[in-house]
Amino acid sequence: MPELLYQVDEQDTVLGPIERKEAHKNLRLHRSGMVFIANSKGQIFIQNRAKTETFPDCYDSSSAFHIKFGESYEEAAHRELFEETAIKTELRLIGKFMHNNPPEYELVGVFLGHSDQTPKLDPKEAYSGEWSSPEQVRQFISSGKTTPWLRDGFKLLEKHLLYKQLNRKKRLYA
Repeated sequence: MPELLYQVDEQDTVLGPIERKEAHKNLRLHRSGMVFIANSKGQIFIQNRAKTETFPDCYDSSSAFHIKFGESYEEAAHRELFEETAIKTELRLIGKFMHNNPPEYELVGVFLGHSDQTPKLDPKEAYSGEWSSPEQVRQFISSGKTTPWLRDGFKLLEKHLLYKQLNRKKRLYA
């Protein structure tokens, strides 16, 4: 049975279901997501994608996925994070961005969660992973050996964390 995704417009209005193969072949905008898991040391878990996946052998977020037709961004984030890492934790949507890098044309929901669990990787998705400092993630991105959505999603994550940090300082001095 074909995998159905949400075809959407640029405002994330659902246009209907679309088969994954058709979405990629014809570059139809569809929903996807990614999760960043941070630990108590301020590190982010980064995966090395399996050699059989799109953008093989590239660094990627803690979990990246398509949203199946019939599920929410949040449901997909929890499902995929558990399938790819065996981690269950609270996740918060921190923003969305549009990504167009064939074969992907996606509206990507970015989630952040916290865990000190040791991830147990699904070898069909990733062959390795590591806890990395934000500086290491920037180095991975500079190397060009990452998925394109990691680059854009990490920018959104850094803006989110900077915003939280600035607001925390404002409250301290108010």
